[in-house]
Amino acid sequence: MRHQHPPCQPIAEGLCPSTCTSDLNAVLAVGWVDLGHLAPGERRLASRFYETVAVDRARLRAVQEAARSSCTVWTGSRPHPMGSSYAGTALGCSDIDLYAPMPASCVNLGQLEVLLTGRAVYRKTRPGPTGEARHLFGYLEGGTRVDLNFVPLSDYRLALTVVHEIRSGLSREDRVVHTWIKHLLQEREDHDAYDAWKTSMRLRCSPTLRQLMASGGASTPGRSQDCGLLGCE
Repeated sequence: MRHQHPPCQPIAEGLCPSTCTSDLNAVLAVGWVDLGHLAPGERRLASRFYETVAVDRARLRAVQEAARSSCTVWTGSRPHPMGSSYAGTALGCSDIDLYAPMPASCVNLGQLEVLLTGRAVYRKTRPGPTGEARHLFGYLEGGTRVDLNFVPLSDYRLALTVVHEIRSGLSREDRVVHTWIKHLLQEREDHDAYDAWKTSMRLRCSPTLRQLMASGGASTPGRSQDCGLLGCE
């Protein structure tokens, strides 16, 4: 069953965000747009673009599964995909984001670094929503960047709840229009708006994430990479 989205502010119909900056800004101000709000020609452009990048989504899914297998071999912990390649909103330049519980053989970061030596590079440690440490490593799989997040089991379970709500909360039309706006923002090189757009979608689709944000459990929504349960890209 699809989750019920919270109501959005009213938004005009017949929008052409690809050619009209004010229309794109109006969409960003609301934080969401339905495919039916776009002008017919714009809907065709969005749908055609989504079909065009299907080959990229397929490639990223293959990379994602290869990365999951590699991580399982390295650590004994099979990671779960968390990003746009899992949600079905990836662009060709998207990376892969994976979350895994801390390996049973590692009780701290030092042991995890030793385990991943020559395989993945340590990037940083961030506090998760439960206050425990989350360790981020990265490497390239088939030329695509893979972010491996190793988290406590409590954070991992919470993250799975959020990402499953996001994926089930998106219809195909939602994916088409969300990916289209992402593409336009990427072309505009507006990184802040790009991050805010992704965050808005995730908050809209996940009641668990909305509750977490409201409680202060995730305090930095502006940058998707800084909020542990947003399914980064």
